[in-house]
Parts: sequence; C-alpha cells; structure tokens
Amino acid sequence: MLDPTAAYRTSQATGATGAGQIVLLYQGAIRFATQHLAFVERRDIESAHNASIRSQEIVAALRGSLDLAAGPIAIQLGQLYDFVLDRLVSGNMTKDPRPTQEAIQVLRGLLEAWQEIAAAPSPTLVAGVPVAAPVRMSVARPELASAGTYAAGGSRR
Repeated sequence: MLDPTAAYRTSQATGATGAGQIVLLYQGAIRFATQHLAFVERRDIESAHNASIRSQEIVAALRGSLDLAAGPIAIQLGQLYDFVLDRLVSGNMTKDPRPTQEAIQVLRGLLEAWQEIAAAPSPTLVAGVPVAAPVRMSVARPELASAGTYAAGGSRR
C-alpha cells in the first residue's frame, strides 16, 4: 500500500530546486533531532538512538557535499556541520537533551538562511554554497566568528 506522506515527500524532494532540496534536508535533520528529544523524554532509548542517527546522517551528507575549495563560507559551513554533528552524537550518547537542543538551534539558523536563498529568484549555488546572495545566519559558536552574520561571499558584515 502506498504511503501518501512518503509520496508527498518524494514529490517535494524531486520537484525542489537545489536550494529547496537543502531546505528539505535541514527540515528533516531538525525533525529527527526533535524526535530524538521526545523519545529521550519518554525514555524510549532505541527510538531516540534511531532518530538521532537519522539526523546525524543528514548532517553528515550535507557536510560531505561541501566543496571546501569553494571558499571561506564553505569552510565555515563545514565547521558548523562539524559542531552540529558533535552535539548530536553527544546528545545521543548521554541522552542529555542539551547537546541536541544546541544542534537544533544551529540547524534552525541555517534553515532560515537557506529558506531565504530558496525564496530568492534563481540563486546561484557553487558546491552547495550560495554565491552573490546575501545570507544572514546566527552563529552559535563565537569561536567560529566574532560577528554573528555572514555575506555569501564569505565576508563578515
């Protein structure tokens, strides 16, 4: 029997632009991380683990798709992905909600930025990184940047 939700998600993913597909990946990572928190609260350890692993896999795929030769923004995005992965793994291992909540916070900031990119007319992407489209994203790790916003070309505002 056909799952209508799965069919809808498949049609969303296949019909989305490059930036739209990235938005869907962020939404999935956030959804699974949020499920992880709910399962931890219910003390359903196996389901919590599975949800965390799915979130981690999405972030790892986003990380793996970066071309770090594309410039500073790709490198900074890679560092954010590394941070998110670290927090997701920590939250999964300890079943402490705080690390997963930190990961979700970063993912939501990135999602917001990518939603802006996806809504802009014909964004140009190089190696999965927007080019020439200003992007604002909050950075949860001050050691990665002294300013909280970036322009897509890698310069701080």
